[in-house]
Amino acid sequence: MFTIAIDMMGSDNGPAALAEGIKRYLKEKPDTKVLLFGDKAELKPLFADVEKSRYEIEPTDTVIPMEIKPLEFLRARTSSMYQAILAVKEGKADGVLTAGSTGGFVTGATILLRNIEGVDRAALCTPFPTKKLNVPAVVLDVGANNYNTAEEVYQFALMGRIYHQAVFGSENPSLYLLSNGTEEGKGTEEVVGAYKLLKENKVPGFKGNVEARDALDGTHDILVTPGYAGNIFLKATEGMGKNMNDLIKEAFKHNFFTKIGYLFAHKGFAKMKETMNYRQYGGAILLGINGLAVKAHGNSDPLAFYCALKVVDRMIEKQVVKKVKEAFASASENHD
Repeated sequence: MFTIAIDMMGSDNGPAALAEGIKRYLKEKPDTKVLLFGDKAELKPLFADVEKSRYEIEPTDTVIPMEIKPLEFLRARTSSMYQAILAVKEGKADGVLTAGSTGGFVTGATILLRNIEGVDRAALCTPFPTKKLNVPAVVLDVGANNYNTAEEVYQFALMGRIYHQAVFGSENPSLYLLSNGTEEGKGTEEVVGAYKLLKENKVPGFKGNVEARDALDGTHDILVTPGYAGNIFLKATEGMGKNMNDLIKEAFKHNFFTKIGYLFAHKGFAKMKETMNYRQYGGAILLGINGLAVKAHGNSDPLAFYCALKVVDRMIEKQVVKKVKEAFASASENHD
């Protein structure tokens, strides 16, 4: 049996939406318990129909704002996010999940759990839907950092490879740098530098650069990028997916004949919608820290948060944090 600490406050849709996702998850996982951090008066009625042995409510009285500086986070000890992360540090929980401030979560997890020895910067890593059903592309960093060095991007590649092998059971996943051209030498200074390091160190599976238009065709297993560009890629992709869905709906509502056409085509579009639904991937794991920390979408609905809990579940099962520690410890020994 394992325990997940959950920051219930700070999401766009409030605790009620998160609670529905949690209850669905608990029904499927009888060997899991959750520690809920937040306003007890607000949370207690939401879990009145859940067996008391399956959850605990840890009352907190503040919420981490969207933007927070490290010193301010350290002062926010009574916040739901701080206490949820602290539960992992103190061994009360096997992992932590939040749909609150990304900046606050990265800051807090880094301060309280600290980077794995040998890791310069942590990275948010998440699968992306591709045009091939059930063949996601793993992308990192998608927003833990605004600026990265070539060495940090190189380390993201190593962690992404460990993640892909652990979670998807791949022996030698293909690895690409997200850039503005496929040729060697294309990209920003840190991307060009990371390319050189990956090539010189003969990292298995490294195939070079890939442009964003080809990145999600189902043939690129791992996409590595500095956090600023990765976050833009994440949000642009999600936005485009939503726009395409809205445009298709409007097209079929145009007249009687288009509505008839939908009757013949709806199965195909339903499959496409399922394939491109980013909510099924739930959240991003913060790779490179001494503890399991997962960030769910800020606007998570019950389905998205349920899927985020499944991410935490799988990361615990696959021992991803342990495997990153072992890999970097081994690399340090070899270097010495």
